[in-house]
Amino acid sequence: MITHGTRAHWTHAAMAVVGAVVSTTRVAAAQDVPKGSGTGIDAATEGKTEVAKEGQFQGVNKKEAEGKDATELSVSAGGMQASGNSRVLALTTAEKFRLRRGEDQFKSALAGNYAQAAAPGGSSQSATVQNLQALVRYDRFLGDFTLFLSDVARTDRFQGLNLRNRVDPGVGYYVINEKTMQLWGEVGYDFLYEIRRSDALQATKPDGTPNGPRLDKTDVLHSGRAFIGFEKSFKTGTKFVTGLEFLQGLSDTAIRRVNYDAGITAKLFGDLSIGMTFGLRYDNAPLPGKEKLDTTTAGSLVYTLL
Repeated sequence: MITHGTRAHWTHAAMAVVGAVVSTTRVAAAQDVPKGSGTGIDAATEGKTEVAKEGQFQGVNKKEAEGKDATELSVSAGGMQASGNSRVLALTTAEKFRLRRGEDQFKSALAGNYAQAAAPGGSSQSATVQNLQALVRYDRFLGDFTLFLSDVARTDRFQGLNLRNRVDPGVGYYVINEKTMQLWGEVGYDFLYEIRRSDALQATKPDGTPNGPRLDKTDVLHSGRAFIGFEKSFKTGTKFVTGLEFLQGLSDTAIRRVNYDAGITAKLFGDLSIGMTFGLRYDNAPLPGKEKLDTTTAGSLVYTLL
């Protein structure tokens, strides 16, 4: 796994380690309902489970829409520890829930990640990843259209956030809506409320003196949102998912954010699959001292119990 940007560089030592995710799925269902859109890959080896990819809310594909009444619940946990020349500890846990009744659907997800590492020869370990995330989404289906309302909350030490909460109402439309392939788009409004960490309000020089103006502790941003997603399933059991989101500030037109994600899973045998994911986040106006671009590449083994 490779992580760039605001993430600490010690975790490059974990490139060859593959996370194991254990899931228990589906409490009850009237029909055989798939697990839903998204890659299904949790990058446990770096404590990088993501519920929303910073606001990218996966659409609901036709396989979900055809499921009708269903109740699904899954929990996962993973971790990685290395000792010797490289000392790394990473933990991740997540929960996902989906409730479908007729043309109405509710989804929720929770995730927590923590990782720490020490330099070669160092005596103490320091945190390199520390975040908590939550997502809820409601959809009302109208044929190939969906009306939705989503809310995502995130706290992230290394992004300088005590809280970033986003509320996103919008409409989605499926250009291609087949069982093995979906192409859809979403447009809507994004409301962001942010509470920043005190240590992220002002950039400092190497000697610790202030460098530039000090930001407010809280912030509100109104934006327009556009998203396009694509998903393709193959007879061999391979699945490819990708999505691109663009956020344009309305109350501050100088702020723009881009989020891109791609994932591919391939079945090895039985219920065992291997997957790779790539995520990119771009913020042209990050908090002081933070990088504009973050990227994450992860590999995982995924085992499904039910």
